[in-house]
Amino acid sequence: MSFQLLKEQFSQQFPFLHSEELALLLSIGQYKRVKNKTQIITSGETAASFYFIINGMIRGFFLDSFGEEQTVFLKGKNTFTTVPEAFQANKKTKYTLETIGETIFIEFPIANFEQLAKENLAIAQLYIEGLKENVSVLIFRVELLATKKPEERYEAMLEQFPDFFQLAYNKHIANYLGITPNSLSRIIKRKKEGKSGRKKN
Repeated sequence: MSFQLLKEQFSQQFPFLHSEELALLLSIGQYKRVKNKTQIITSGETAASFYFIINGMIRGFFLDSFGEEQTVFLKGKNTFTTVPEAFQANKKTKYTLETIGETIFIEFPIANFEQLAKENLAIAQLYIEGLKENVSVLIFRVELLATKKPEERYEAMLEQFPDFFQLAYNKHIANYLGITPNSLSRIIKRKKEGKSGRKKN
């Protein structure tokens, strides 16, 4: 992908960034295109990067005490993601970041990103926007699990992140929602049948 295309995508998403700031930011980043199920961070590694997703999806999961994967977050196009331990120097992570489908992203070393943020107000704003967006997504999931029934969780996620249902596997969405894949399939089926019934009437 050319600098011009990257510039256009960042400019649309973050209009407060100017050409000079984009050039600075992209100079510390590494553009990557990877295949489905590529692990870009693996549990047990020391993580030190921030990822901006250009296209595709990344999920974060850990293994519970039974060795089962627990999907904690799903992140799609035009969002930043990483693992919590990436902001703590030399701390190994318990999470794995894995791509869903072919995924294109830019990897930014956090130390370099933070140094630029100290020197440039617009890049500092971008850094803060990325952190705020990640906190917002985590709060959204906590509230889903704490306050809503399974069908309500599905409806809220469909409204908030409709693209996820075209990109992510149902087993990952179900795990994220705290329900079984069979329960999710039944919910989707009921919703489709309900829509069909309303159209007939």
